[in-house]
Amino acid sequence: MKFFLRINFYRLSAIVAVCLIFIHPGLAETAKKTVLKAKPAVTEKSETAKREQEKILSRIREKYSRAKAYAGTFTQKTTYADSNETTFGSGRIWIQGPDKMRWEYQLPEKQLLVSDGKTLWYYTPDLNQVMTGNLKDIKEARVIVNLLAKLQSQPKGLELALTRNGNLITVTLLPLSDDKAPAFQSLKIVFAADSLMLEETRMEDLFANKIVITYKWKSGPDPALPAAQFSFTPPAGCDIMPLGQ
Repeated sequence: MKFFLRINFYRLSAIVAVCLIFIHPGLAETAKKTVLKAKPAVTEKSETAKREQEKILSRIREKYSRAKAYAGTFTQKTTYADSNETTFGSGRIWIQGPDKMRWEYQLPEKQLLVSDGKTLWYYTPDLNQVMTGNLKDIKEARVIVNLLAKLQSQPKGLELALTRNGNLITVTLLPLSDDKAPAFQSLKIVFAADSLMLEETRMEDLFANKIVITYKWKSGPDPALPAAQFSFTPPAGCDIMPLGQ
């Protein structure tokens, strides 16, 4: 039971990686030193950096708020803080702006996490069990589902820093100190600078577990997918349990 609950938690947390999802111990200090943090400009240089940051964030918001669908595969590495154990997973992913997503885990076991923008379903075929809940009731999911389409220089409850290194743009998010119920300890979202496609997410969750997810996308956006792709109907006899309560 402990193993199942842990698997369930990191599956949900991992989507914070699009999202969600997905950090090394020195991240907080690194983020504090970056010159592109969203703080009031006091010099011409910082004002220029602020404008450049907002330009990039605007492009990201525009890309992921359009009703375009992206399909690809992902690999996931999770290192647990309590045991230093590392597990690996992989599967297929679809995201469609601004708030739909579908994750099909194929390894180490089949599992499904899907959202239509209002409801989240987490299905485990081996147990014939689905956990479901409204996004508005699940803080982690609210952060996850809208993250890419709503990245702001000063996101609510979060400190944002943006850096560019070669062809990679990294957005770092840290909960503000006054947030009493953060969704994670830290999150890095890495994009390709030219296409702005999601390359990697690195997250440290509330239990100090480290989740790194790497993405490989098909070339070009797919046409909008049917609504059924982002919905779930429990099979006959499936146990239905509340998620996020």
